[in-house]
Amino acid sequence: MFRALLFAGCFAAACLLHSRAEELLISDENPLAMPPVGAHELRIISPTLLELTFVTTKVADAEATEWNFVAPNGKASLPAGSEFSVSVDGKSDAVKSVGFKRRVLYAPLKERELRIGNYLYLLLATPVNPGESVTVLNPDKRLWPGETHFSAKADAQRWSPAIHVNEVGYEPALPKKAMVGFYAGSLGELEIAESSFNLVDAATGKQVFTGKLARRMDVGFPFDCYRQVFEADFSSFKTPGEYRLQVAGLGASFPFFIDDGIAAAFARTYALGIYHQRCGTANELPFTRFVHDACHINPAEVPTMSPKFDFVNQTLAGYATEENKNPAQTAPPLKNITASLYPFVNKGPVDVRGGHHDAGDYSKYTENSAWFIHYLVFAADNFPGAGALDNLGLPESGDGKSDLLQEAKWEADFLAKMQDTDGGFYFLVYPREREYELDVLPDHGDPQIVYPKTTAVTAAAVAALAQCASSPKFKQQFPEAAAAYLDKAKKGWAFLDRAFTKHGKDGAYQKITHYGDDSTDKDELAWAACELFLATGDKAFDNRLAELLHPSDAETRMWGWWRMYACWGNAMRDYAFAARSGRMKREQLNAPLLADCENEIIATADDQLRRSQQSAYGTSFPNETKVTRTAGWYFSGDAAFELAVACQLDFPKMNDPRSKYVDAILGNLNYEAGCNPVNVTYLTGLGWKRQRDIVDQYAENDRRVLPPSGIPLGNIQGGFGWIEKYGKELGALTFPADSDEKAPYPIYDRWGDSFNLSQEFVIPNQARALAYLSWMMGRSPVHNQPWKAAPGQIAIAATGQKISATLSTSGIDLTHARIVWETKDQEPAFGKSFSFITTQGGQRWIEAEAQLPDGRRVFAVTNVVVK
Repeated sequence: MFRALLFAGCFAAACLLHSRAEELLISDENPLAMPPVGAHELRIISPTLLELTFVTTKVADAEATEWNFVAPNGKASLPAGSEFSVSVDGKSDAVKSVGFKRRVLYAPLKERELRIGNYLYLLLATPVNPGESVTVLNPDKRLWPGETHFSAKADAQRWSPAIHVNEVGYEPALPKKAMVGFYAGSLGELEIAESSFNLVDAATGKQVFTGKLARRMDVGFPFDCYRQVFEADFSSFKTPGEYRLQVAGLGASFPFFIDDGIAAAFARTYALGIYHQRCGTANELPFTRFVHDACHINPAEVPTMSPKFDFVNQTLAGYATEENKNPAQTAPPLKNITASLYPFVNKGPVDVRGGHHDAGDYSKYTENSAWFIHYLVFAADNFPGAGALDNLGLPESGDGKSDLLQEAKWEADFLAKMQDTDGGFYFLVYPREREYELDVLPDHGDPQIVYPKTTAVTAAAVAALAQCASSPKFKQQFPEAAAAYLDKAKKGWAFLDRAFTKHGKDGAYQKITHYGDDSTDKDELAWAACELFLATGDKAFDNRLAELLHPSDAETRMWGWWRMYACWGNAMRDYAFAARSGRMKREQLNAPLLADCENEIIATADDQLRRSQQSAYGTSFPNETKVTRTAGWYFSGDAAFELAVACQLDFPKMNDPRSKYVDAILGNLNYEAGCNPVNVTYLTGLGWKRQRDIVDQYAENDRRVLPPSGIPLGNIQGGFGWIEKYGKELGALTFPADSDEKAPYPIYDRWGDSFNLSQEFVIPNQARALAYLSWMMGRSPVHNQPWKAAPGQIAIAATGQKISATLSTSGIDLTHARIVWETKDQEPAFGKSFSFITTQGGQRWIEAEAQLPDGRRVFAVTNVVVK
């Protein structure tokens, strides 16, 4: 079975079976490995559809030379069916038609290492029966040489790229759904003839459940796609274990667990990712193997017009162009330090240690810092069980305090330091001489500076600190910090009052970048007024909120349709839950405004529910975006969070949508976790098929192939962007073209392992996901499972040039753990043990990362001297 093959002590390069004089045959035994140029494979997709894969490359600024069936005009000229000789158990089978697709498989950022995935599809006249062997030849050897072989066996347990599951697993008590569908390039979608599916034990192959497939067509794209997708619902099967989903004629899925700890696995992984983003401290064993020393611990400078800060002033001038200006801004552009309406009072330096690196870079943005705090504190106060979690695997876990609130406090302590003496808050923390620290690890980061104050980020900071100050749970656990935050929030509001008095409501706002710019400072002001009212009870703030916030007004929606956008949503959320969270009595609230906020929360959830239901794969990708024929910065967890918020409201018994909301939450989670057409998990450190080149400066500069665990990746790539080493080559190689008017490459299928800015996360994405997953974990049987990170040990055995390693840890059973191994110059691999051959002497590092079904992880690192 798949798991038995995978964990039988695989070699690091197990992706390739080196046989037939080192022929590069792709194998499914190690999904972490990247097939090299020249690797190839025959896959039996269905009884009548074969897929021939061939990995090629090309030199820069030149045409592809191998399997290049696409003319410069984008039209394909494919081989005729007669050019292939298909043998099934020694009998000839005719090829009725030929199809093709091509997409870049791998294109890392730092060094040109282009690998192109080419896929020929052969539609057979006679179906292949179970157990039969298939060989495909090219008699004239025009398509491949005689020493290249394409052969496969129709094993019922072979892995199928057409069967898509949550690769982490499903909770026994919750809905459990998988999808079946496949895109065969110019042949279109695979027609699924089978009407049923089986659930089989991953170890034995024994059938444990049978169900019916139900068609699930996508709605909203302006071209035909995802009309042949089917849903496999096995919600009624609740027995814990490890399983695969099997469809007759197609094969079987990746293994997955049915386990009470699945929600915990996701919550703990997201918490680990947030730990990896911490700034001003070290990342250390046993909490992670992705270690670094304390970073960015030196104070930040306050810039002036001195030549020392020329880069800062040049950057501000670049931001302040006419085309970058917000039309609503009447204040002069902030083109340099002296153009700021709010001069620096504290001349520096400024202690800005702490917080979290905002995204793939090491900078820290005040706006996003405030949002991050909001989501975690909101979850701790309003999601049952979330605030009680003290077992996420953080350094603070097990100390009797909320892990969510401690992560929020880590950020809030930093945010409080971002306040100038006059009460305003700095826009961000940036490197002094460049925008991004592209070529260093964080503990070797650049000298930093703070950027000028704005009314938008000041209001956001006021709101976040006041929210902490009014949170019953936060006040109980951190009373001194809560009081200090409230003082800073009041001081920030006083700054805003002075700014508006001097410059007017429309003249006080200056844009720097898009952060906090969508509604100028209006949404941040509404949120700040809301939080100060809840923290102080002062009706003046409630009245100001009523002036600013009109929940059903289109001005609170991005592009007119994205509800609860930015800080408008933060204000609505906390006002709607003020009484539920114990901040204020219901009768103290503005009843009409309260009702409007609750209604907008429900309308937002209904939007996300509809989008999930209209997606063939269950993710809430908006129809409003589908019509644009592209995608970017789309994270399923954002939609799941809004659905989880609505689940905390009260509904009439006979008209309660919450079960549907939960189903949509799981649809979004499943998509992110591999239940998508490309079977990729869009959360690093989970699943079988993982992306290695991501928008993350640590990942680009450390010694490992795989990126740090717990980093969310945009769940849909609209296409390939421009990259220095490749220019526009990556997109140009795609066939069918993403831009084809009638039959483009379908959007959910667009994926390549490459640095793609449209996949870059920010810490609010992490916080929203951790928030809703903490609620799900809080509802699960493992919500009170004690857990503090435990160290692991690697045992080494060396026999000549062969090095073998095993992982152990005290008091933890690793029988069902998925263990990832990495070492220098080898492909990462799954396995209970790890072996590789080395021809180089000297010291070599080896790392192991074990993930249990409930998300507990064990890390170990060692060095071995090879003689």
